[in-house]
Amino acid sequence: MALLQKRGSEIPADAVRLSEEEAVNYFRRLVRGWEHKGEVWPMLYTSGILGASTVATGFYLNNHFRTVLRLGSYGRLSSYLPAVALPAIMASLFHGLFVQPDVILRRNVCPVCLQTRAAAVQAGFSIAYPLLLVPLSSFMFATRHFTYRLPSVTEQPKAVLQVFRKIMAPLTLPMTLLLSFNVALAIFLTGKEFETVHWVNMRLLELERHLESEGVLPAQ
Repeated sequence: MALLQKRGSEIPADAVRLSEEEAVNYFRRLVRGWEHKGEVWPMLYTSGILGASTVATGFYLNNHFRTVLRLGSYGRLSSYLPAVALPAIMASLFHGLFVQPDVILRRNVCPVCLQTRAAAVQAGFSIAYPLLLVPLSSFMFATRHFTYRLPSVTEQPKAVLQVFRKIMAPLTLPMTLLLSFNVALAIFLTGKEFETVHWVNMRLLELERHLESEGVLPAQ
């Protein structure tokens, strides 16, 4: 059954009416059970791909700070979980909750607007969130374990900011490239999701028309 939006007067008598949540769940079950997964891969793997890209970005940034601050094995798990794992989970979750349903339901007549939303979500969790959390956690562990001489945050905030700028200086170009990559990836994959939803619905409509012509389904 193709997923179509129609006015009440245009809905056939034998059509199955679904709420928005039911429609999203129906389409997701449909693509999960699709015989050839390669035909619907954007709907299946986009959230995971965006999460993996967020992991790579967070890992790179966290590893740089830990290396510069000579943290070694101190607080390794405590820093990687919130700075790497959590942003990846949130990036995948937010795309699945706030982008993909609108793609499936075609709520927004402006695909570029939805791609922009997806890019903003991805940039926030892959770049902005780690840039906020990684320095804070790294400075905390460096101060606690005396691995790097840091000025007091409360007494010398400007000096701490200078240390941050010094550590970040070599990352200006890499982080710019990573930001561009994550934004472009989110835009591209969201566009592929639009194409997949359209293709699946057209494929199902063709199948319905074929079954109607064969007399298996009543003509509408």
